[in-house]
Amino acid sequence: MSELRFDGKVVLITGAGAGLGKCYALEFAKRGASVVVNDLGSTPGGVGSSAKVADQVVDEIRKLGGTAVANYDSVEFGEKLVNTALQNFGRIDIVINNAGILRDRSFMRMSDDEWDLVNKIHLRGSYSVTKAAWNHMKTQNYGRIIMTSSASGLYGNYGQSNYSAAKMGLIGFANTLKLEGKKYNISVNTIAPNALTRLTEGLIPPEVGKDLKIEYIMPLVIYLCHESCLETGGVFEVSGGHVCKLRWERTKGAVLREEGKPMLPEDIKKNWEQVVDFSEREVLETIGDSVMAGVSAVQRVQAGDNDLGSSHPIKPKLAKQHKFAPVTTYHDHNKVILYALGVGASTKQKDHLKFLFEMNEDFSVLPSFGVIPAFSSMLIADVKGLEFNMTQILHGEQYLELYKPIPTEGKLTSQATIVDVLDKGSGAAIIMDVVTKDESGEKVFYNQFVTFVVGAGGFNGKRSSEHLKAVAKHPNRQPDSFIEQQTSNDQAALYRLSGDNNPLHIDPSFAAMGGFKQPILHGLCSFGFSTRHVMEKYAGNDPTKIKAIKVRFAKPVIPGQTLRTEMWKEGNRIHFQTIVAETGKPSLSGAYIDLTEAIVDEPKAVAGSLLSDALFEAAADRLTPDVIRKVNASFQWNITKNGKVVKSWDMNLTKDAGYIKQGEASKPGCTVTVSDDDVMAIFSGSLNPQQAFFKGQMKVSGNIMLAQKLEVIFKSQAKL
Repeated sequence: MSELRFDGKVVLITGAGAGLGKCYALEFAKRGASVVVNDLGSTPGGVGSSAKVADQVVDEIRKLGGTAVANYDSVEFGEKLVNTALQNFGRIDIVINNAGILRDRSFMRMSDDEWDLVNKIHLRGSYSVTKAAWNHMKTQNYGRIIMTSSASGLYGNYGQSNYSAAKMGLIGFANTLKLEGKKYNISVNTIAPNALTRLTEGLIPPEVGKDLKIEYIMPLVIYLCHESCLETGGVFEVSGGHVCKLRWERTKGAVLREEGKPMLPEDIKKNWEQVVDFSEREVLETIGDSVMAGVSAVQRVQAGDNDLGSSHPIKPKLAKQHKFAPVTTYHDHNKVILYALGVGASTKQKDHLKFLFEMNEDFSVLPSFGVIPAFSSMLIADVKGLEFNMTQILHGEQYLELYKPIPTEGKLTSQATIVDVLDKGSGAAIIMDVVTKDESGEKVFYNQFVTFVVGAGGFNGKRSSEHLKAVAKHPNRQPDSFIEQQTSNDQAALYRLSGDNNPLHIDPSFAAMGGFKQPILHGLCSFGFSTRHVMEKYAGNDPTKIKAIKVRFAKPVIPGQTLRTEMWKEGNRIHFQTIVAETGKPSLSGAYIDLTEAIVDEPKAVAGSLLSDALFEAAADRLTPDVIRKVNASFQWNITKNGKVVKSWDMNLTKDAGYIKQGEASKPGCTVTVSDDDVMAIFSGSLNPQQAFFKGQMKVSGNIMLAQKLEVIFKSQAKL
C-alpha cells in the first residue's frame, strides 16, 4: 500500500499545541507537508495566552526533519493565521479547524459571556480561518478543509448548550461550503471525534480513556485531507479505532391533507404512527430533497392520493384472490434467435453464433429469454381490486431465476400469481410471481415482475413485503470491469417482435401521450443487453452459469443510445448497474447476477483485462479517416497498476497507418504514462488532464504538444 504523501502541500492546524492538533501536525510533517502550528496557548476555558506550546511542537517537528512555523493568534483573526502560511510557504492547501474551549454550565445558570465566548471560538473562529483561506484555495483550484464537531453537537449533552450549538452549527456551515467549493476542487468534511484530551479530562473515566487515544483520530483526518480523497460534505464519528459516516434520514411520513378540506390536529394524532415510522426511511442529501417532499405532497393532494384512508379503487386483498389462467407458449430456433438479435447479439461479436445460428454445435438460448414466455401470462387489465388507468403503468423491477437451461424449442406453461400490492404513497406496486414449467411439469424458470402504477397509492396498504426479491447496492469502489455497447435506432422495433407490443416503444404519438419526446426502449431489452455483458465478462458466455438476475428500472433509454454495464465481482454474485453513456444516468440500478459456480474468465487486475481496455478498443472501433487526418501523429500509452507498467497501446494515427492496437509503438511521437484508474477518470471528465500532468499522475514524454490532439480521438468517450 503506497503511503499518503503531502509533499509540496501547506497545512494550517488551529489549536495544534497539544492533543489532537499536535498529533495532526506531527503526522502531516512526517508525510512531507509544511505545517503552520497555531495555538494561542490559553487554558481549556480560553483564559490567558502563551507562545510556548506552539513553539514546542514546531521544535519537535524540526528535530524530526520536518518543516513548520508557529502562529500565536486567536482563531478570531483568521487572516493573521493564513498570512503566516502565505508569508512562509507561499500557499495554503489544507485547513484543519481544531481549536476549541469549554465553558460548561447548565442552561439556566449560563451567562451571555459564556455562550458568546464558546460560539466565538468554535463557530466564528472556524468561519474566520476558513474565510481567509477560501479565495486562495479557489484560485489554485484545490483545497481540503476539516471542521471539528462533537457528539455533543450531534446528540446534545447536559451542561453544554453553548458548545452543542456551536458544534452543530459547524455541520450546517460545512453543508453549504461543500456545495460552493465543489467546482473549485475544495472538499469540506466534518469529524466528530471522541478522544481523551485536555478538554475531556475529568469527563471520560480513565478506564475508558485509555482506549480513546488521539492517535486513533488522526488517520481519518489525514485521509480526508489527501488529494486522492474525493469525499466532501461528509460527517464522520471516529472513536477508539471505529470510523463511521452519518447522514440525515426522515420517515416516509404521511400526507394528511385533502383538497377543499381543512387539515386537523386530529388527523395528525390518528396517523402519528405512520408519521414517526422509520421502517421506510428516506436518505436526504440536499435541500432539494427536503423541498421535494412539499412538492410531492401538493401533487398527491391534487391527485386525491393522500394517506387519510379514503375509499380507493386499489383493494389488495381482493386483487390477491384473482386466479390467472395458465398460459402456454411455444418457441423454436427462430424465436430465440429473434430475441437474441433484439437484445444486441451480433455475428460481429465474439462467441455469439451460438445464440444466432441453429446449426452451431453449441446453439443455446440466452438466459434472459426467460422473461418472454412469462410476459404474456400476467395481464392485469381485468383484475378486480386493481382499477387504474393503464397508461400510468411502469415496469419497476424484475427478477428471473433459472432452474435449468432453457430448451432451444418446446412448449412452456406459465402460471402467474399476485403475491402483494404495496402502497408506496405516490403509487401502487403490484408484485407478481410467474412460475414456468416444461411439458414434463418441471420448473424451468421463475419470474417476479414489479409493476408500479403512478398515482394509485394512498389506500392505507402495507409498504413493504417479505415476498419481494430485494435489489442490492453495488460495492463502494470503482467498477471492476465494464462493457459499453450502442443500441441501434431500430432496437425497440426489433425487440417488440419478441412479444411486448406496447406502442410506447414505436409510435411517437403514443409516446407523447405518455410524456416522452420519442419512443423509448423496453426496460427488458436493457435487461437482456446487460445480462449478455455480465455473461461475457464473468461466465465465459455460458448460459448455464447464470442462476438469477435482479434489476430495478431507473431511467428510460432512447433507441440509439449507448448502454454501459458497470460490474463488480463479489464471490459468485456480480453486482452491476447500466448507465446511458450519453447522459451518465442509470437505466438499471441495484442490479446483480448470481452465478451457478466459480467465476470463469475473471478479469485480472494486472495480467488480464483492465478497465481502460474497453476505452482503447472503443476508440479503435470508432476510428475514421477524418480523425486520422486531424491527428496525423503516433502515440504510445503505458498503462500502470501499483506503479508498474502492465500494458501498452500502440496508437498510430499517421496518414500512412491508422490503427490502435495493444503493444509497444516502434517510433511514437509522444508517450503517455498513466494509471488504469486515472486514464478512466481523465476520459470520463472527472480528472482534469492538465491537473493530472502537473500533479505527476500523468507523465508525457517526447513531443508533448501532440498530446493536445488526443481530444479528437476520445471526444466520443468524454472530454479530454
